[in-house]
Amino acid sequence: MFPQIETERLLLRTYKTDEMEKVFELSSDKDVTKHFPPYFKIEKADVLASLPTRLERWRSQGFGQFGVFDKTDESLIGYCGFQYLDKTENVEIYYGFFKKHWGKGFATEAARAALRFGFEQVKLPKITAVTHLENLESQKVLRKIGFNGGELTEFYKMPVAYFEITAEQYEPDDSFYNLSFTEG
Repeated sequence: MFPQIETERLLLRTYKTDEMEKVFELSSDKDVTKHFPPYFKIEKADVLASLPTRLERWRSQGFGQFGVFDKTDESLIGYCGFQYLDKTENVEIYYGFFKKHWGKGFATEAARAALRFGFEQVKLPKITAVTHLENLESQKVLRKIGFNGGELTEFYKMPVAYFEITAEQYEPDDSFYNLSFTEG
């Protein structure tokens, strides 16, 4: 069973096989990856074959990457999810969206829903996040959903701004959030 989250405008869920081409398009988009580490490389064949690994990660860890879909037409507009922070036991939230969807509040809406899932469902004690120092919009999203910090440190072989929020600090808001589970 895999989680599916419905928000006011979005649907967060695992990918389907026929969506992996679009996942590659998103994951290789120069605007989306602008602030990624310089060594980041992505191969189309790897992405197209990655669905079983992605689903296994959900099964074994209880978290992974959600595809973020526009509820009106179920088109893929971005991703949001959790992974272990670079060589640590800390779990980080991350997200990315096609440029045409920037500035519309989708990152905030998706990250807020994922944060709620991370604390209420996965029972994470703390969630971290790192951003490229120049990614001020992403830092604004993190602060808006309750993250503290922004200290300069290094992860992924580059300087980053580090943020975190603990389960004790987390306060869910009244935004629409409906969690269900699907077979995948």
